[in-house]
Amino acid sequence: MLKYSSRFAALLALLSLLCSLASFGSDLILAQAQPAQPTNNEAAKKPKLVDLWQPGDAGHRMNIRGRVTSLDGTPLSGVGIAIRQADGTGDYTGRYSTTLRTDAKGRYQFGSVIPGNYLGLRHVHISVYHEGYQYFDSRILFKGDPNLDGLSEVEEAVFLEESTVNEETIHFGRFDIVLIPG
Repeated sequence: MLKYSSRFAALLALLSLLCSLASFGSDLILAQAQPAQPTNNEAAKKPKLVDLWQPGDAGHRMNIRGRVTSLDGTPLSGVGIAIRQADGTGDYTGRYSTTLRTDAKGRYQFGSVIPGNYLGLRHVHISVYHEGYQYFDSRILFKGDPNLDGLSEVEEAVFLEESTVNEETIHFGRFDIVLIPG
């Protein structure tokens, strides 16, 4: 019985955190609308972009960013994140695979192409590992993929917002991760 109560408590804590992150995300959008202030503080800068995209790649360019936190919302720095995906046509070539680490504020970002359908879905495999926390292995799915089935896949899918940067179209998305102690 205690086993199920602790899982229920962890689920409630996770839901609480997700609600607070939703309001935090709204603040982020408002903060982006304000002019950037120059700073020399390294921690205030965006995390380094690991960009797998190269000119001439098939498909649409995308950038995914997010934060890795513990259940209580504490940002986790130095977290290892492994990503791999198919290219824009749905083929796995090994070129769209890398490992990156979160910065001091638990942030990460990577650039790539929106993957083509591989085994029916456009997706990015993501594995996260950090000492003292349970291993996290999942996939990033994308809203608008006609092959998504079931409410959970649609709800978990990332919305990609199209934007033009230096006369180039890039799709931006966010994928936050909460690690569970263990």
